[in-house]
Amino acid sequence: MTVEKEIRDYLFANIRERDTKSRDIDLVLYFYGFGKDLWPTLEDAAIKFNVGDSEGRRSERPRQIIKSKFREVAVLSKFYLLSEFSKYLNSFSVHSSEDLNKYLEVNGLFDGDQNIVSLVRLLNDLGEAKEYKVYTIDLKELTRSRYNENREIIVGRESRVKALQKALKKAKTIPGLLGIARLQYLMEEVGLEDIEAQVLLHVIKSDSDSWFYRYNGEDYYLFESRDNVIVNSLEKIKNIASQEELNTLAIVLENSLKRRTAPKKRKYPPVDVIKQYLQSSKYTQIKGSIVQINIELGKLTDIEKAVGNYLSESNANDYPTISNYLISLGYDKPLVDKTVFHSPLLFVDKSEGKFHYKYRLIGRSVNNADMPNMYEVFRQKLIKASLDGTDGSGSVATRKEHHILSLWLFEGKEKEKCAICKKEFSVKSLVTAHKKKRKDCAENERTDPYIVMPLCVFGCDYLYENRVIYVDFGVVKLTDCLEEGYGCELSYIENIKGNRLDSKWLKGGDLYFPKPNKKKQSDA
Repeated sequence: MTVEKEIRDYLFANIRERDTKSRDIDLVLYFYGFGKDLWPTLEDAAIKFNVGDSEGRRSERPRQIIKSKFREVAVLSKFYLLSEFSKYLNSFSVHSSEDLNKYLEVNGLFDGDQNIVSLVRLLNDLGEAKEYKVYTIDLKELTRSRYNENREIIVGRESRVKALQKALKKAKTIPGLLGIARLQYLMEEVGLEDIEAQVLLHVIKSDSDSWFYRYNGEDYYLFESRDNVIVNSLEKIKNIASQEELNTLAIVLENSLKRRTAPKKRKYPPVDVIKQYLQSSKYTQIKGSIVQINIELGKLTDIEKAVGNYLSESNANDYPTISNYLISLGYDKPLVDKTVFHSPLLFVDKSEGKFHYKYRLIGRSVNNADMPNMYEVFRQKLIKASLDGTDGSGSVATRKEHHILSLWLFEGKEKEKCAICKKEFSVKSLVTAHKKKRKDCAENERTDPYIVMPLCVFGCDYLYENRVIYVDFGVVKLTDCLEEGYGCELSYIENIKGNRLDSKWLKGGDLYFPKPNKKKQSDA
């Protein structure tokens, strides 16, 4: 039994026998998305079933049919599957499409393609779940013009989605004065339920402007196109230099953050997080150990221009000489100290001790950089393909991204080993598999070539995709939550369980290999 059959049986039993009975049943089902058109209009229904005045407002006749045959007479209690779905929908304030699709699949609500929007429309027209609406992944109310069956959606109570929208706005402002913010700071401010917080995290990661990284058990993030102190510092640096050694640039950026006290007693990101950002930002390109800065020029203050010009034209490298020069130009000492001690334009060499610091303009120690390695070449290709976001409304950007990742794994090869079973196959028998589900990746993870590995189509791809197996610190393991019904697969799993992945497939870190979620929302 499916929802479509429930409705069809109900309509067949309750519509009087007339020549138009079969047409009316098909029209009602068509209008609610049980057909090729997933969200048809009344006008679409009028044209498809040739009803209504072709010279006038054709939508009126199908409206009357749907109203008299279904909306005004049907009650939810007549539809068991739809009633159970309504209960599940109401059990949480907000749902991801993954969660709802899992429920639909387990409970067999559809015979073919699943259509969440169809179910919500049905419930609303039956006077149920009126407070629930369907939204895009960026929390905008879903309309027909925005609807794409391949695009992720969120279903939630309007009041709670408004809270999520407010939280998303807050999420985009918190990193501003910190450069890169701990996710914890956001969650402390917005006060969401656990499920809502999970959805918000997914929304943030799905944003094509987001950057996300986990370090020492803490999640860090920023939105690269928003006003941000680290991005602003890179824009200033670009006036002086377009290249700098990675560790040096990270130290300079960390030091420049200390120009002001972090707001609300929060902490600035550690230098290792800044270093990771420089290695994976859309504004940088890595050439050996050198960072190439690819960003628009930012505006320098007058004192920053003065210190830049002075150090580029002299051999001055100590604090007294530099500060005396700036004071002679009329700048007061507090501003001079802030500029010299914490400028994004100056590297401070502290190797000789506190009273012997040496200062130099950033970029001055860099000679010609090495050519970028193949990893960086492919990372830049992915960034270029994702200029409008790799989760774009169409599938063109996604296909382009997948093609680049496939070239990264297989270009110029006839054979390759499956990362999990470690057997060698023709590349025709291998797929480009995401270590972490693509929808769970932030933009910087989608544009990281290390996010994929080759898996064979003879078992490993299916088992990994469905999380029957997973990778834990480089070792293949069997999930503790194995569903019933597996047979021959278990002997296959026994042969691959315990395999250790080659080090080249572990690049990107263990966080690219998620552990099984022992309690999913749909099981709660």
